[in-house]
Amino acid sequence: MSDRPLIAAPTVITAHSNADYDALGSMIAASKLYPDAVLVLPGGTERIMRDFFMQSAALIFGFHQAKDVDLSSTRTLVLTDTRQRSRISHVAAALDNPGLAIHIYDHHPSSADDLNGELERIEMLGACTSIIIREIQERGIVLSRDEATIMGLGIYEDTGSFQFPSTTPQDFAAASYLC
Repeated sequence: MSDRPLIAAPTVITAHSNADYDALGSMIAASKLYPDAVLVLPGGTERIMRDFFMQSAALIFGFHQAKDVDLSSTRTLVLTDTRQRSRISHVAAALDNPGLAIHIYDHHPSSADDLNGELERIEMLGACTSIIIREIQERGIVLSRDEATIMGLGIYEDTGSFQFPSTTPQDFAAASYLC
């Protein structure tokens, strides 16, 4: 156990275990809507994601491991790219916090394991990142090149290079905005 104190995190942003680029991109996009939030890495990221994180993203975007965060201090939990309870075990302790507000951004079909949120942005798009990009545009939030690149990777990956049948005009519009 570390001697460092846990990071207080009134607002936490996270995604599903075995995170992919859309999970990462949507977390970074959500951080633009919740600028004071703590980004918590999901457990068990895919190998390509682990390699990428080790080299740059964790440092650039300030991601934290759940073990370093005081989840008992969390009052708002922002879930991106999932709403399934079983896929957020790394932050499950926060679900017991009294008065916890859950905000959900997701593009997956409903399941019996889904959580409900006070705020839900659920759309059947090719990528979760595309949902959040629309809100970023509406608010006039400026993105850095690094942010836009990671968000673009998320859209590109989850739409299968814009070739999956789930790809929508909104995914193309979101990717175009990032250019």
